[in-house]
Amino acid sequence: MGAHMASGYSRVVGVHLAINHFRSAALGDVILARAVPVPLGRSTQVWEVKLWKMDPSKEGKKGPQIAESRVTLLCNLPVPDNLHHAGDALKKYAAGAASTTTPTSNCSYS
Repeated sequence: MGAHMASGYSRVVGVHLAINHFRSAALGDVILARAVPVPLGRSTQVWEVKLWKMDPSKEGKKGPQIAESRVTLLCNLPVPDNLHHAGDALKKYAAGAASTTTPTSNCSYS
């Protein structure tokens, strides 16, 4: 979702994904994932994603990190005609998120 939003709601596709798993998570565990753009270019984006198991004894506190990944995406691809409104649901949340995070991107915006 972040890559789709950072590319101006154009279509993005994954070209490389590498994940290192450090610990397991059980069914019912609460997981926090944080994705941070590394470079956001005109045609590619690289995102670093870290996942933590939340500590159930301390509300809102991160527990141990369970995985880390890096994903490379091709961006600025044309959106098929039947999917032009697919990003509309995200756009209403993007306005609120922009006040807390402001990733910069060289990807063109529509």
